[in-house]
Amino acid sequence: MFGFAPATGAGSITKQLYNYLRDQIENGLLAPGLQLPPTRRAAQELGIARNIVIEVYEQLTAEGYLCTHIGSGTYIAEDAQKQPIQQLAPEAATSVQEPETRDIDFDAGTPDLRHFPRMLWSKYVRETMSYELDNIFDYGDCRGHKTLREALARYVYRAKGILCSADDIIITSGTSNSMLLLASALSGQFQTAYIEEPTIGFTGDIFDRLKYNIYPVPADSEGMVVKHIPHTGPGGFIVVTPSHQYPTGSVLSMQRRQEAVTLAAAAGHYIIEDDYDSEFRHKGTPIPPLQLLDPARVIYAGTFSKTLSPALRIGFLIVPPKLMDQVLQTKFDMNLAPSGLTQSALARFMNDGHYEKHIHKMKALYRKKRIFLEERVRHLFKDEAQILGDEAGRHARTDRISPGGVRRY
Repeated sequence: MFGFAPATGAGSITKQLYNYLRDQIENGLLAPGLQLPPTRRAAQELGIARNIVIEVYEQLTAEGYLCTHIGSGTYIAEDAQKQPIQQLAPEAATSVQEPETRDIDFDAGTPDLRHFPRMLWSKYVRETMSYELDNIFDYGDCRGHKTLREALARYVYRAKGILCSADDIIITSGTSNSMLLLASALSGQFQTAYIEEPTIGFTGDIFDRLKYNIYPVPADSEGMVVKHIPHTGPGGFIVVTPSHQYPTGSVLSMQRRQEAVTLAAAAGHYIIEDDYDSEFRHKGTPIPPLQLLDPARVIYAGTFSKTLSPALRIGFLIVPPKLMDQVLQTKFDMNLAPSGLTQSALARFMNDGHYEKHIHKMKALYRKKRIFLEERVRHLFKDEAQILGDEAGRHARTDRISPGGVRRY
């Protein structure tokens, strides 16, 4: 294919093919708009496995070198030679190079979408359109697509130790949709929400719009300061992000986790565990979810917006049995149903093992980015700045000590 020949001792075939095509594109030898051979034919011509070609095409597409047109093929992107956003160089993980021109997106709420597995995703969307029964085009089960709920039940047990069945899971359109559903479903029972301060804006906005009494609870280096929640206050929701608090980057300590579930049981609260960024812990072992301490009092909220893409609009709740009927009835009444097509494609993607492979790949990428950021901060500010928060997720907090005081970034 275009003169490529694998060489012994030059690294993996995947790496060789990737480097070859990227260099050909950057040097203008493969012109914008040129169609590449289909993956099956390219694999046959090169005498290599097709999945290698798929992986290389997918990586180059994610980085903007290639583009795909459904039903037409894969092409060299029109602006491929410009490459306005460069991939982090491997050496950035170990040493600080001289400053270079680099565009960096500091939006902490969006994953690196250049690495979204476009080709694989389009494959599962096509399979869904071709092979699913006609009822996939209907509203579907109020709980969500059963195959996806089953895949999620297996995943959360494997990855997080949560033991639940598909019937304990409700599919939503993301974390904000999950919060709206819970706040609406239980508004007749609760009117108080204890929310971390600071935290992401939409959480408080949702409860405020539904006329809840909002009690900000400070968060420090150990997460939410649970002792600030009054023990004699009205029953309500405790909304917490224990795995990687935004924006402090802290992890809720085990002592405070125990304190939270003890308080919830005694005062009649329910804890909403927003498991933000839990997949991307860069050191040590994964931190067990708060839900494991008291499944009857903790409502677990997960999302694919931070691991795959917010455009999927897919999240999920693991709801205690006592609350399930109320939450399901509200979901039905409010017609809060995510796309059945997307749910089916995601179930196939997960069942074939690609979701966990993608998590592993992105975890390594975000770790490189964090190391790069830390080294640049040290290089630019020396001892005047420090990176705070746990080594996890896709964001970090920087404090700079200056004559005017502490400035946070």
